[in-house]
Amino acid sequence: MNIPIKGLVEIPVAIRGNDAFLPVQELFDILQLKNVEINTGIIGFIIHPDSTYHINYQVREINYRNKTYKLSELDYIESSYGNYLRSDYFGKIFGINTEFSFRNLSLSLETKKELPFIKELKRNEMRENLNRIKGVMVSDTTMPRSYPFFKPGMLDWGVVATQQNQVEDDNRLMLGLGTMFLGGETNLMLNYSTRVPFHSRNQFYQWRHISNESRLFKQVTAGRIFTRATSSLFAPVTGVQVSNSPMQTRRSFGTYTLSDYTDPRWTVELYVNNVLVDFTQADASGFYTFEVPLMYGNTNVNLRFYGPYGEERVEERLINIPYNFVPKNELEYTLSAGVVENEDWNRFSRFNMNYGLSNSVTVGGGVEYLSEVSSGEVMPFINSSVRLASNLLFSGEYMYGVKGDALLSYRSPGSLQLDINYVKYHEDQTAINYNYLEERKISLSTPIRTQYFSMFGRLSLNQIIMPTTEFTTAQLLLSGAVMGISTNLTTYGIYNDRVKEPTIYSALSQTYRLPNRFLFSPQVQYDFSRNRFNNLVLELERPVFDQGFLNLAYENNFLRDDHIFEVGFRYTFDFSQTAFTSRFGNRNSSFVESARGSVLLDDNTGVIMTSNRSSMSRAALTIIPFLDYNQNGIQDPMEPGVPGLELRNRSGRVSYNKDRTVLWITELQPYIDILLEIDPTSLDNIAWKIPNSKIAVHTLPNHFQEIHVPVQVMGEVSGMVYLQDEKGTRGLGRITVKILDENGGNIAEFLTEGDGYFTYLGLAPGKYTAQIDPEQLEKLNYSVTPKDISFEIEIDEYGDIVDTLEFTLTSNETSAATHEESESEATARETQSQNSVTREKATGILLGSRGIYAFSDTDENIAKIQQVLRKLDYPVGPVDGIYGEKTLEAVRSFQRDSHIRLDGIFGPKTLGAMEARIKKLEE
Repeated sequence: MNIPIKGLVEIPVAIRGNDAFLPVQELFDILQLKNVEINTGIIGFIIHPDSTYHINYQVREINYRNKTYKLSELDYIESSYGNYLRSDYFGKIFGINTEFSFRNLSLSLETKKELPFIKELKRNEMRENLNRIKGVMVSDTTMPRSYPFFKPGMLDWGVVATQQNQVEDDNRLMLGLGTMFLGGETNLMLNYSTRVPFHSRNQFYQWRHISNESRLFKQVTAGRIFTRATSSLFAPVTGVQVSNSPMQTRRSFGTYTLSDYTDPRWTVELYVNNVLVDFTQADASGFYTFEVPLMYGNTNVNLRFYGPYGEERVEERLINIPYNFVPKNELEYTLSAGVVENEDWNRFSRFNMNYGLSNSVTVGGGVEYLSEVSSGEVMPFINSSVRLASNLLFSGEYMYGVKGDALLSYRSPGSLQLDINYVKYHEDQTAINYNYLEERKISLSTPIRTQYFSMFGRLSLNQIIMPTTEFTTAQLLLSGAVMGISTNLTTYGIYNDRVKEPTIYSALSQTYRLPNRFLFSPQVQYDFSRNRFNNLVLELERPVFDQGFLNLAYENNFLRDDHIFEVGFRYTFDFSQTAFTSRFGNRNSSFVESARGSVLLDDNTGVIMTSNRSSMSRAALTIIPFLDYNQNGIQDPMEPGVPGLELRNRSGRVSYNKDRTVLWITELQPYIDILLEIDPTSLDNIAWKIPNSKIAVHTLPNHFQEIHVPVQVMGEVSGMVYLQDEKGTRGLGRITVKILDENGGNIAEFLTEGDGYFTYLGLAPGKYTAQIDPEQLEKLNYSVTPKDISFEIEIDEYGDIVDTLEFTLTSNETSAATHEESESEATARETQSQNSVTREKATGILLGSRGIYAFSDTDENIAKIQQVLRKLDYPVGPVDGIYGEKTLEAVRSFQRDSHIRLDGIFGPKTLGAMEARIKKLEE
């Protein structure tokens, strides 16, 4: 049975007529749904304890969520192996749709419910991400990293057209080109506007080389650089930056609460050192919060934003966590130098380094230079981060002639966090472009959980001391779900010592989910100081078509007497995201049309792809599975591709070519180690084997990394071992057969079954020799004819089969009588055991629509098979409807004569051959 995300699992199926029946408890166990067997049937619940069910076989009915469904005798099957329910009932009643294919004897499951195992898989994925942060990865193959001279890759594009009354129209075009050049990531982004002159400061260009293996230069960047400057820079910096800080994650030692605002209901993804570690949805006001893992070394936090209907915001916020810990006895540095692209083209440079005295104490320092600072162009600084206790952190920095700041954070076991921050500015400094003397901040945040709501609360107080005045602001924020309604209530207080009365106002934002997929979002702001409403916003949204949504909004700004009506429509194509917005107001009206997307070139296969998301600076993989006939690990011209290969992990966006022999994974984070887990059960042929199913890859941006996956084609050998004595010739079980290669090396060894049959799948193309274990022959005092059998597994797309091996054993005279007795007892025990196994695995599988079973305990269809075999002169014993040893041996004999694989299973090929033989006999 194929289950989304989980993959293939085995489950017994009972067939009656053209209906498939599934075992209730076994299926629910696989899906991790609660089920308990009682005397009347089965009880449990689906996902939520309120969604209870009772499958009552005594009164033939199913009760689910206060509804009753009647059953007839034809809707279920009772057996000693469990009770089976008709497959379509799982979809009609429980919303778990199962479809049985009579052609390939398989099941597929589909459901819109978030079943427990799906939630568990998501949690496991989050845990795997956290393990990657800690450096935990297990693979059997590691792809070597390459540094290509040139690789074409990704092209981002975007257009925005804006028309406003009383204002000149604005048309903007964005083109972003991402490649690999000289072994490094190269990004060029051009921005053009009809209202803004073309200037280099509005463009982005950067070359970056990452090599975590280097000791001195792990990161080298040229072009636009991110300086982390203390000085105020109001233009981008172009220059060079080198660092030995690795672009990889390290062990975390704690968390830090991070919160901010975005658009309402947008999904925010949190990346730590390029690894996705968490995601959340902003509330009705756009507020969100994260617990950021703190790493040893530089912790680069990156946030990405996605709209409620698939929109993606290009904006990426790089946030520096104020704590910088370096592992013990390690030294990290960063050197930056360049020019500020302002009117004066000021020179800028900064050097900083940090050293880990211990895992709890890091000290550092450096110097910053900016040519326009009149109070002192050269600004040395020192800094330190100290973990005073497991839940108490301190960070401090002093820059000579500019400022000194300190931050203390305490986090209780109950997730209450207290942050105290103090900044003292030098009164004559000109490096920072405002005239603050002091900043004082205190913040207290905590989760609040009750029976009726779950919220995040934060109380903060900020005070700014200036030469002639003081500003004090306070904020009380409550964000969460109240009775299932997304709610944000924020109250602000502003006080200036020049004003007698403070300003106090509150903003309330909520989102209601209405019938027919409507979302209603009211927002209101009330000023308590003036006893009036400041602003009112009403928004109604609904998805339309498959990939679009429509929104209507009204805004009333009471302060400005401004009324605005808005109509918006967004639609996502496979190649682009488009949006149309019209705003009509009593003061101004505007129309905005936009579209954005990307083009990707896979130079490995020559395929050009499109995407509706940004692709520049993202990584991509081209996975090409092929039949490795000669097992050299390289795809040779005569080796074809393998269709339908699937992955167990779901990183990035997966797509296939037309014949599904090439798999692409796009939208991956660059410079991270990912583990590709190939699903061996996705291969069409049991003779195909993937020797290395776990592949570790270090992702690189702006191109498709090519990964060839060799699939070995394994041959199968089978045959019989007979014992010949005065009683005749019969199959002999528990005899060891050995397979040797051309050099006499032992490839495999296995035991014959109770009737003497043996089979082994797993031989590469080549020449082999089969023999009976000499030590066992000597121990049993047997002789064998022939002594050994040479055979060859030839190259074949579906795996070669050699099924003509037969050995005959005879007992030596010296101990024949003794061994005959012991051998007969062993054979009897083996036969009894084999019969037991045959009956235990009987399931009743329908072959096509012809109405004949492969296995069944006692069934008239088996009797039909026995009658036909007897008619074709194959001894089956009594026609008793039992698929026992004699019937099994008769089927194998028929398969041997019909040149069909000797597996004893009455499958489609065997059935077709039997029908052909019957037709020929009747003619």
